[in-house]
Amino acid sequence: MTIQRAVRTAILLCVGSAPVWAADQAATNLDEVVVLGDGIGSMRLGDANQAGSRLGLTALETPASVDTVTAEEIATKGDYDALLAVTRTAGLSISANPGNGGTSMSVRGFNGHGSITQTYDGTRLYITAGTVTFPADTWTLDRVEVLRGAGSVINGFGAIGATINYVPKTPKPGSPSLEALLALGSYSLQRIALGGGADLSEDWSFRLDGVHQTSDGQVQRNEKQRDVLAGSLLFKPSDTFSMRFSVDYADIHEDSPYFGTPLIDGQASETLREQNYNFADGFLDYRDVWTRVRTEWQFASNMTFRNDTYLLDARRQWQNLEVYAYNSGAGLIDRDGYSYYGIVHDQQQLGTRSDVLIASTPGGLDNKLTLGFDANSIELDYSNNWSENQFYAGNSVPVFGWTPDTLADANIPTVLAFSTDASQYGLFFDDVLKLNPRWSVVLGARYDNIDYSRTDLALGGNPQSSFDSKYSEWSWRGGVVFEPTEAMSLYAQYSRATDPVTSPASMGASSRDWDPTRGRQFEVGVKQQLMGGRAEYTLALFDIEKTGLVTRRIGTPFSEQIGRQSSRGAEATLRVNPTRALAMDFNAAWVDAQYDEYYSGNASYAGNEPNGVPELTANAWINWMPMKALSLGAGARYVASRFANDANTRELPAYTVLDARAAWNFSKHLQLTLRARNLTDEKDYVLSEYDVNQWLFGEPRSYEVSFSYSL
Repeated sequence: MTIQRAVRTAILLCVGSAPVWAADQAATNLDEVVVLGDGIGSMRLGDANQAGSRLGLTALETPASVDTVTAEEIATKGDYDALLAVTRTAGLSISANPGNGGTSMSVRGFNGHGSITQTYDGTRLYITAGTVTFPADTWTLDRVEVLRGAGSVINGFGAIGATINYVPKTPKPGSPSLEALLALGSYSLQRIALGGGADLSEDWSFRLDGVHQTSDGQVQRNEKQRDVLAGSLLFKPSDTFSMRFSVDYADIHEDSPYFGTPLIDGQASETLREQNYNFADGFLDYRDVWTRVRTEWQFASNMTFRNDTYLLDARRQWQNLEVYAYNSGAGLIDRDGYSYYGIVHDQQQLGTRSDVLIASTPGGLDNKLTLGFDANSIELDYSNNWSENQFYAGNSVPVFGWTPDTLADANIPTVLAFSTDASQYGLFFDDVLKLNPRWSVVLGARYDNIDYSRTDLALGGNPQSSFDSKYSEWSWRGGVVFEPTEAMSLYAQYSRATDPVTSPASMGASSRDWDPTRGRQFEVGVKQQLMGGRAEYTLALFDIEKTGLVTRRIGTPFSEQIGRQSSRGAEATLRVNPTRALAMDFNAAWVDAQYDEYYSGNASYAGNEPNGVPELTANAWINWMPMKALSLGAGARYVASRFANDANTRELPAYTVLDARAAWNFSKHLQLTLRARNLTDEKDYVLSEYDVNQWLFGEPRSYEVSFSYSL
């Protein structure tokens, strides 16, 4: 295929000169990592990555494709939403909509929260009905860590595609800080953010961050507001013991949310994209409170105990008319009455995770071993109006110039539909053995068990759909790393992972007897730092197969777990700081994903591509400081076309989005930044399809001016 040749050529261009550079870099010291001011650029291969292991391995030492997005990089590119920051890394693309919390992604041929695990501060959220709402803002983040490919050994069920770990800012003893941001922009954007930390005494330190943001949204009547507060208190009486108390609060509210633009003859004009066919009193509301205590105790010279105990209280509520279609005969927009959804999630997750990190020298070889245990109790009350939604028959409205209607809260019979109680525990180990200065072996395994019960309570519901269920699974990985120099590593890894058939927190009766789907992955890659630590590249090749998809053979009445899906592809990154004034960051990923065995109705989908999976993605960003006080930046993200359904009969267009910034430093503390997003006003910027021929478009061209202060 032409695209495949183009991707392979791009990868060769990225890494083709590596052997020449490597010959001059045999003595490169990884500690020599250049970090330029004003977010110009930094290297990542020498950084530890918690998403890839709990052994403290650097990216070079990890036999997997990992990446890190720093807070400095996030600020430079102006990515206030975590989804935007993460999808600038290789292979990840957006497939979000309001129903999944606006955070769904695609990577390595797999799409959605069931195959991409997201953690906060290393803690796994067992999500309800595919809805992840945390973190709410990047202001509170220190970095984002990415592990591409199978990661169930680290976090259990649901990590065949990738693991994303959001790491919050924490107190830093002896390093007082203060940061502030004021931003104004298109769509009445107003953003105020403040954060900082200091020592309270010799043993106590704190960190506090908050942000308030409002905007009018990209469509009519779509006012948005989010308030986020994160605080940490660190008690560190010695170098061998610390305890951190943290609380994160997020409140996101959106009036009359945008569920997509109905197409007219397959098209959506620029003016039509501004229309909002939701009720005037529709809303979306997310409120999360995450309380955590983290303890680290080095109780022996070679042993460290670590524990995270946490309580998450998440309440999410939707009240919207969500499905619209163009009626060509009448020239009107038909609004489906059965898509008037009143939904409430009320979820509490209480959990703890402990492990012991042991350093030893068996047979004179350096070894690090993690032995761990985690447990969760997840309770959910799920309310909706599905059993009583016949009260609204739907209607039709003009394409333009109609008066938004409302539906009073008193007329919405949203009732408690079901309650669930899930108890999860996992046992795991992770080990790295250094065979010699060049070779190391990484091994890990995990056992997960979930006991689940559901009680249906909705009026008119079926009492027989209440049930108890239990399922468990093993996952493991084995990898080898060869380091011909201190600045280069080659690796190979084989891993097994599992995905739940549906959310472990809100499983329905139709899924009660299904086992988790199983995946296996083989991956090889190379990573290297060059030019005295001023450049680095990575290249990964992978092959994944997922089995146990639920499907029904043609001509049979019963569903079976016989479906199979596979993907193979390549990912490449390149970072170069040729001078202290110039930094360049590129990445690209190609994936060939397909159903090997899958049926729907009376058709076989074998050979079809999974929906929401682009074959090619690419990102670029360049920063340049022509003078000490001035910095310029520009970047692009490209996502190829992808199918909107498994039958491959509907296709979303490819898009390229360009962003740019210019910043003036009045001093080392105060900066003025002018920013443009989607500079070319890309017309095909479609994130996902919400319903048949109902597309969710990305934000049109927008501008912003901001003042930032740091001490």
